[in-house]
Amino acid sequence: MDHMALLKKFIRDKEDSDIVGHGFPFVTITRQAGAGGHILARTILEELDKRSKTDELFEGWDLFDQTVCALVMQDPDISASFDSLVSEEYRSETQQMVADIFTGRSEQYATYKRIFEIVRILGTLGKAVIIGRAGVCVTRNLPHGIHIRLIASEETRIKNVMLEQNTAREAAIKSMKKQDSERERLIRDFFDADLDNFLLYDAVFNVDKQNSVELAKLIVQMIRSKAKKN
Repeated sequence: MDHMALLKKFIRDKEDSDIVGHGFPFVTITRQAGAGGHILARTILEELDKRSKTDELFEGWDLFDQTVCALVMQDPDISASFDSLVSEEYRSETQQMVADIFTGRSEQYATYKRIFEIVRILGTLGKAVIIGRAGVCVTRNLPHGIHIRLIASEETRIKNVMLEQNTAREAAIKSMKKQDSERERLIRDFFDADLDNFLLYDAVFNVDKQNSVELAKLIVQMIRSKAKKN
C-alpha cells in the first residue's frame, strides 16, 4: 500500500475522494514520555515483515510519526516549524489567544486540524502504526483500530529520555514533564478526553514488565485477530 502517494495527493488537492478503506487493521501507540513508543513501533514493523512473505495481511505496513509532520509541512497553508510538530508542542488556550491577536488567525488550530485529517486517513487506509498525534482519539470510531498505551516507571522514563536526548538528569526530567503535560492538554482541549482513562485503549502495557519484542509479538496477534473479526 502506498500511503505516502495518497497522502501527498490529499495535501496537494485538499480532498480525500481517493481514500478508500479496505478493512485493514491499524495500530495507534499512545505513550508516556520515555516509555519507548518508537522502539516498540519499529519492532512491530520488524515482526510484521517476518510474516509478510506468508500472509498478505502483514505486507505494506508503514510507521507514521515524524512522517506526519513532514507531510503537514508540505501544505503551503501551514507555517508551524517542523521542530515544534515533532516535539508535539501545544500551547494553552491563553497562550494561543495571545498569539492569535498578533497573527490574526489560529495557526495552531489549522495545523492540528491538518494533522488529525492525515491521521484519520491513515486509519481509514489501515496497515499503519501511528505514534502519538492524538491517534487514539482521532480514529476512535474506526472499527479496525488497535489502540495501545505504554507506561513505565518514572526512573525508567528518565533514563530513556537522558539517552534519547543526550542530556543530564534534571534536563531530562523537565523535558519529560513538559511532553506529558502538553500531550495531555491537547487531548483534553480537542477531544475532552483523558489520556489516563484506560478505557480508551485495547491494551495498556508496562514496559518495565515486558520488552519490545514480547509486546510486538502480542500486538501482531492482536492485528491478526482484528482482521479475522472484520
